[in-house]
Amino acid sequence: MSKPLFTAPDEFAVRGLAYLFRALDEVMPMNGAQRRDLPNACRDLSAMLTTDRDSLDRPYWTAPRLTSAYLRYFLPWNLVRLSSLLPGLDFGRIPDEPLILDMGSGPLTLPLALWLSRPDLREKPVTIVASDTTPHILELGRRIFDLLRSELAPECRWTIRTMRASVTQALHRLHAKPGMLWMMTTGNVLNEMEERRARPGHQMADRMRALLEDASHMLMDGGLIFSVEPGTRQGGRLLTNLRKSALGGVEEEPEFEDLTSFALREEQAGRAASRNAAYDTDDDWDDEDDMFEFGLSPLFKPLSPCPHVNSCPMLDRRSTAWCHVNAPAEHAPQALRDLSARAGLDKDSISLSFLLLKKLEEEEAEALTDAPQRPRRPQRRRKLSARIVSDAFIVPDYPGRARYACTELGLALIPDSAHLSPGALCEGWTTPGLDRKSQAFIMMLDEGEQRRPAAPRSFPPRDRQGEPRSPRGPRSPEGRTPREGRRDYQDGERRPFRRDAEDRPFSRRSRDDDPRRRESRRGDWQEERRERRAPRQNSHPSDHRREEGERRPSAPRRRDS
Repeated sequence: MSKPLFTAPDEFAVRGLAYLFRALDEVMPMNGAQRRDLPNACRDLSAMLTTDRDSLDRPYWTAPRLTSAYLRYFLPWNLVRLSSLLPGLDFGRIPDEPLILDMGSGPLTLPLALWLSRPDLREKPVTIVASDTTPHILELGRRIFDLLRSELAPECRWTIRTMRASVTQALHRLHAKPGMLWMMTTGNVLNEMEERRARPGHQMADRMRALLEDASHMLMDGGLIFSVEPGTRQGGRLLTNLRKSALGGVEEEPEFEDLTSFALREEQAGRAASRNAAYDTDDDWDDEDDMFEFGLSPLFKPLSPCPHVNSCPMLDRRSTAWCHVNAPAEHAPQALRDLSARAGLDKDSISLSFLLLKKLEEEEAEALTDAPQRPRRPQRRRKLSARIVSDAFIVPDYPGRARYACTELGLALIPDSAHLSPGALCEGWTTPGLDRKSQAFIMMLDEGEQRRPAAPRSFPPRDRQGEPRSPRGPRSPEGRTPREGRRDYQDGERRPFRRDAEDRPFSRRSRDDDPRRRESRRGDWQEERRERRAPRQNSHPSDHRREEGERRPSAPRRRDS
């Protein structure tokens, strides 16, 4: 049985997404010229956040044109993807009066998503502390939340408090006792952290570890950290390293100016390792690698999307993949789809990377420290849980379309898994087979306790038309597959051709009928080929009408007058 990661939003969330644009027109109204320029502003802001990131030195909240583009394009799309993700996450036991700190909140994107998609939180007196370095955008988010609450749920008892603070200062400025915080959330924050203001020699791994230590000090037992980033290579790599730091990972890296440089270095290292792996046939699985260095005590354990607490296979330098999933976009409001189409940014799915961590107690931390962190290749058939981490694609010699999955033993390839939804959590059985391209082990889906999964190479091969051939039966003691009506030919006796061999679209030809393979006719065949090509050397159109040996008359010379 597979468990989908994304769920369709309920009626309350659909109503909230539809009413959002009316609230935006009241919070930040636009005139006719601004509405006509809105698609261009969306394209400019999209370029700033993706390809032209050097222009992010100044906050884009200071420009009303870009602020309006963010509120009307990026905020709704973020709510669309989060409203599909958050209902399926298991938050465990929720306290009676939860306290949530949202760092880098902006226009309260994550608090709005929690309020729209989690009825179990909406009915409790939740206190949200939203922190950001720009108070103006926090006030806009508060006004948007008040309008939505007055329209959809006036009886809601949520309290919104704002605080001007950076990501590294928010936990220290929080007016709460240690152990009172239930959840800490960050949305699109890690890729925009101000790296240039860090202390000299203060590396990225140290900054992540310091943030996690401060969060562990403020969170209650069983407290949560939820972080979501864009589904880019940079966002996936940053969350993967955050997960490693939470489990006590140690990484010796040179100083980088910003997180973008760090992510690019990770990408280049993965590509170089993939090229080297193509020429390296030795099994270096047991070699020491910095992805397995865990020298600090673990503080948190991953709950989702990871189905295990071992090392992340995406940290392998031989891999160029990153952890991300594609959220469906069918329930996006029509007004958002129209604006996206006018801006040339329409989409059918939304890519994202996320991580849900849970604070460890002392006993759990000690048990996790003693547990092996290093994944091992499957030595025997066993049942595992796996998280789908890729789209479906075709793999030769396997049925259907396959997907990659993350397991406690590393990266797995699951054939015939196109029917699974993106990011689904499934169960399957390990096999001794390995994928030749990625070196991922082959895993077969669990289709029942009585049915034993077939070996990866036992699938019938396919012919030239793509149709599966008949599977081969058991081999005879002589080494050949027994067939009904087969005749054993003696030495020197030729096997006759089938009568319908010439009617086949790809008929077989005897080796003796190929002139290139007959040594006795090699010289004659080459001479005949030269004779056939000889007339092509003459270019005169009347060469075929002259006698043999007759020369073509030359053209008369031109006389000067």
